[in-house]
Amino acid sequence: MVVIVLPITIFISEKLTTSILKRKLAEKKIYYTLITVLMFIPIIVFSVSMLNEYKTKSLKELLEYDKSSFEAVFVNHQKMTEDHQAVKKMVEFLSQYQVKKINDRDWNSDVSKETGFMIEIRTENEVVMASIYENQLMSINNNGDYYKVVNGPIEIRWVYDYIKGFDNF
Repeated sequence: MVVIVLPITIFISEKLTTSILKRKLAEKKIYYTLITVLMFIPIIVFSVSMLNEYKTKSLKELLEYDKSSFEAVFVNHQKMTEDHQAVKKMVEFLSQYQVKKINDRDWNSDVSKETGFMIEIRTENEVVMASIYENQLMSINNNGDYYKVVNGPIEIRWVYDYIKGFDNF
């Protein structure tokens, strides 16, 4: 969003400045008001973007995919199923958990003591991947963003019990 708003704001600012200078309005109050407003637009857009990025959200939001072009789901690099309803049930279970984005320095990279799994949802146009642990997760398709589980720990045992019912597990 910032990538779109900033160039547009710069373009509009340049056009307004040229117009104001041609009309000799630079001494008037409107010039300073317009410049001030144009300076704050990118700052406001960036701030809103950051607030939205770091807000608490459902784990389901991180696992969103195009349901109409669903192909298969893999868990721990093994194909679980091509049945969309089975994936839907697992994602619905995970949707009860709330996550919040954290900085790289807050991520505990030693996950050796945590139970977890990697999920990969494939569609015709995209792959949604995440490494999910009891108290944290990494969304691989979101630039490797890290999240902490707000209302955890995630019941990983349920996921493993659920996937045992499929042929490949």
